[in-house]
Amino acid sequence: MEHLLSVLYGISGVIASALYIPQILKYHHNPDARKSISLLSWSGWIAIAVVSILYALLVVKNMLFAGVVSLNVAAQLTVLAYGLRARLGSPAGPAAGDAASQPA
Repeated sequence: MEHLLSVLYGISGVIASALYIPQILKYHHNPDARKSISLLSWSGWIAIAVVSILYALLVVKNMLFAGVVSLNVAAQLTVLAYGLRARLGSPAGPAAGDAASQPA
């Protein structure tokens, strides 16, 4: 049973990370959507996840746990980067600054 739960945990972590993709694609293609990203919330979630990674590595000594959380952090950092770019005015993605998206 313990082995099955470990496998399910690993699979669910990969699926959870993959579920960020539609949202990330929305931010990639829609500059206005990026402005709605809460920098405080996403920064907080990332900080909490980093604590989970440290716990997994240093206390539990479980690389699977750390790896799954790290995948989620990578996706969360991507969302946060889009939010930061929206605030700083830096282009991110084809909708911002792509010559093809500019009116003729």
